[in-house]
Amino acid sequence: MQTKYSRFLPRTAVFCVSFALALSALFASVQSSAQAASAPALHATAAEGLPPLKLRGGGLLRMFGFQIYNSFLWTPGGEAFDPAKPFVLDIQYLRNFEGRKLAERSIDEMRGQGVGNDTVYAKWLAEMTRVFPNVKPEDRLTGIFTSERTARFFHNGRFTGEVKDADFAAAFFGIWLSENTSQPRLRERMLGGK
Repeated sequence: MQTKYSRFLPRTAVFCVSFALALSALFASVQSSAQAASAPALHATAAEGLPPLKLRGGGLLRMFGFQIYNSFLWTPGGEAFDPAKPFVLDIQYLRNFEGRKLAERSIDEMRGQGVGNDTVYAKWLAEMTRVFPNVKPEDRLTGIFTSERTARFFHNGRFTGEVKDADFAAAFFGIWLSENTSQPRLRERMLGGK
């Protein structure tokens, strides 16, 4: 039995499916470093004391259609990522963010991966709030995983602080590089995948 609305149902169904696909694509899309902005050279101050580094990979993170940041992974000689060796994560922001919000979002990501607990989250939040400045488009935050398993941070090449906690360093860089990351496609691009 046909109703006066029957002729609209197929078009409505096609629209709903198309809309859902578009939303899922916009939710978190990642472009490879070839499509994203070219990786800027590391600031000399950030790379000081490290073995010669080469770009391993990178990508552009978008969420809900908005460009959030370009992220780049630098490893010794551009070799495959080894979490036991020093490396550099360089993030070029494309939007304004408060340092406190970056720290809070980092805790959310760690919690989502099941790393840490409420006791250390309070300590880690305080440490990140201390070393993360507010950022604006084109600003760069550079994080270095050192051979001593600490995390050193730079803002546009200026040293902002170091967190001397191996568990924090592993959890922080794991936001991007852990197999449990919330952005597996970005991780793959940073590790040199396609």
